[in-house]
Amino acid sequence: MPTRHSTTVSSIASVTLALAAGVGACIDLFHSTADVLTACQADPSLPGCTPKAGPASGADTVDVCASTPAAARQEADRACAWLGACEGPIGGNAFGPCTVRARMAYDCASNPAHRAAGSALAFWGCMLHAQTCADVGGCVFPGGPQSCTGGGAFLSCGSSALAAGTNANTLVACGTDAGMARGQNCAMGGQTCGLGGPVGAACGGPAGFACDGSACFDKTLHWCAPAPSASTDIGVDCADNGAQLCAVFPSPSNAQWAACVAGVDPDASAACTPSTSAACDGGIATSCPGGVAESLDCAALLGNGGGCAPGPLSPPFDWTSPCEVSPPACSADACDDAGVVLTGCARGAAFPVDCAEAGLGACALITIGSDGDAGAETRAACAPP
Repeated sequence: MPTRHSTTVSSIASVTLALAAGVGACIDLFHSTADVLTACQADPSLPGCTPKAGPASGADTVDVCASTPAAARQEADRACAWLGACEGPIGGNAFGPCTVRARMAYDCASNPAHRAAGSALAFWGCMLHAQTCADVGGCVFPGGPQSCTGGGAFLSCGSSALAAGTNANTLVACGTDAGMARGQNCAMGGQTCGLGGPVGAACGGPAGFACDGSACFDKTLHWCAPAPSASTDIGVDCADNGAQLCAVFPSPSNAQWAACVAGVDPDASAACTPSTSAACDGGIATSCPGGVAESLDCAALLGNGGGCAPGPLSPPFDWTSPCEVSPPACSADACDDAGVVLTGCARGAAFPVDCAEAGLGACALITIGSDGDAGAETRAACAPP
C-alpha cells in the first residue's frame, strides 16, 4: 500500500544489481515454520486464524497467520531477508518495506480487518515455506524462470504466456546478471505490474499508466495520482485483502472516495460514520473509511510504540497510512561494521535482522539506480547463501 509520504507508484529509475548469483544450494533455515502454523491449525477460532482466501488465490485452505506477534515478526524477517538476498532489494523487495507488508500478512491479530487474500495470500504463503533461492524464485516468478532479453538495466513486466503459467504480474529487473531476471511480485502489496511510465514498468494500481478516474471497477480500486502524474494509478486490487470487495463512500449516490471493504465479522463490528481520518491510541490506529470501525496495530507492525500518526488517510483508501514513526528513527538502510546485521528503514521505523541467523551471507549496500540518476537509492541486503 502507498504510504503517507508516497503518493506515486513505487518505481525504480533503473536497476544496477551488484549482487552475486542467488540461486544456490539448499540449506536449512534457522528455525522451522511448522510451529508458527500449529496454533491456528489446532484452533482456527483464535483471533486472526480463520482462513480468508478467495477464489483468486486458488488456495482456499491457506492460512499464514502466526500464533503470536513475535512469531509473525520472526517469519516476516526471514521471508524478507531471503527475498532481498535472492531477488535483490528492488522496490517492495527492500527489507524495510517488505517487512511491513509481511507483518501485515502474518500478524493477523494486528491487521484483523484487511487480512491477506487472493494473490497476496498465495505469495506470502509461498514465501512462508521458501527454503532456498530456487524456492524464492518460484514465489516471485510463479510461471517459471524468466529470462532477460534486453541490454543494460531496465524494468518490464514478466511474460504472460510461459509454459508453466504466467509472470505477467512480476516486475522484472534486468541488470548486470547476463540472462538472469530478478523481480518483485507485485501481488506482495496487492498491486499490479503495468507497462509504461518513465522507467518502463512499475507495481501500481490496476489501470497502470492509463488512469482516467478514481473509482471501483469490479473488485479493483483505481486511484489516479495527483499532478504531474495524474495518469498513474496508485490503487490496489481489493481482491487481495479483507472482504475482497471495493466500494465507494460515504454512499453510492455520493461517491467521494473508494475503499477496500473490511473483512470483519458483521455481528462483532461497530458501525461508524464513513470518514477518511484516523485516530491513534497506544500505537493502534482506528479509522472508518468504509462505515465499519477498523483497527491496525501500528506499534506492533513497526516495532515502535510511537509508530502511529493521526490525521487524514493518504490516499483516502489507505488504512495503513497512519503507521509511521515521527520523528523518524532512521533515514536509510544500513549494515553494521561486521556485515552481520542488516537494518532496513521504512515509514521512519528501523527493522534489524541478523543475516547469519537467517542462513544468509554478509550484509552489503546495493545501489538501485544508474550512476548520476537523481532517483538512485541505496538499499541493504544479505548475500545469498
